Amino acid sequence: MNQQKLRRTVFVALFAAIICVACVLAIPLPGGVPISLQNFFCILAGALLGSFRGVAAVLVWILLGAVGVPVFANAHGGLGVLLGPTGGYIVGYALGALFVGLLLGSPKIDEKSKGIKRWILIFFACFFGYVLVYVPGIPRFMAVMAANGKPQTFQNALSLTFIPFIPGDLIKFFITVSLGIALRPVVARYFFNDDDEKSALEELNRLNENSKNE
Repeated sequence: MNQQKLRRTVFVALFAAIICVACVLAIPLPGGVPISLQNFFCILAGALLGSFRGVAAVLVWILLGAVGVPVFANAHGGLGVLLGPTGGYIVGYALGALFVGLLLGSPKIDEKSKGIKRWILIFFACFFGYVLVYVPGIPRFMAVMAANGKPQTFQNALSLTFIPFIPGDLIKFFITVSLGIALRPVVARYFFNDDDEKSALEELNRLNENSKNE
């Protein structure tokens, strides 16, 4: 494993550790619903690591929680959490990170030079990344509650598991976009610069081939 690949592996592991630590981090809001930071770091992992590396960090966290390490919300762990009413949201964290990572790809050093188009792409990638968290989350919540004899209408499920978290998710969303725009070129410089060198070499070879053909 070369130094660049080793750095990337360490960075993925670091993000997994940060997501684990976030299980005990919550920012209280006046309305009484705290801002949990685990989905923030999951989506941020996709935004900064790109490709499949972001979701890899999330999957490491999920695996640790599944085997009983208390890394899920409120320092809980075990398969019971994944199979419980909030298990769908944990799956949603992985889906969100995967979507953002695949859409944005690996970070590039020259991203800031691409201007507003790149910013818009990061904006929409992160927005739908946060939305995807709820796609498996809400149906799973409703199914488990129904199985436990406490059926919920879709409106009730929204009022319990979605609407109260909108303010916090919006705050996290804008912070994620800002950090993605600011930090992706920095991450590329330290962890992905060999990709840029390879791309530059391929472009140079292509130009040379075109000039020969002319």
